[in-house]
Amino acid sequence: MGKHRPVSDRIAETQAQLSALMAKAAKDQINDSPEIQEIDAEIKAIQISMLKYNRWASEGQDKINNFRKRAIQWEGRLADAQTRRKDAAETLDALRSKRKALAEELASSLEMEQDA
Repeated sequence: MGKHRPVSDRIAETQAQLSALMAKAAKDQINDSPEIQEIDAEIKAIQISMLKYNRWASEGQDKINNFRKRAIQWEGRLADAQTRRKDAAETLDALRSKRKALAEELASSLEMEQDA
């Protein structure tokens, strides 16, 4: 037959388990307190905000630089658009006048052919 553990060892282990269970029960009771739950909720909310703030802090300068780069790009586009818009309007007017003159010329030649 195998040798059994001494009773004193078994009692010590049981007492250690009982102490651990009592500590867990006390901790659970404390955690169930409305005041503790309220504080824990605030802690969690702040931790979530901290994640956001950490992201802002790590990405902020890159975002600012990118925004400034895009702003410079759009300033160039704005200046370019003002010049090109004027040129396009002049070209468009010239083409419309040319088209009108050609259409009148063609219409007049068609009238001559019909009269003949």
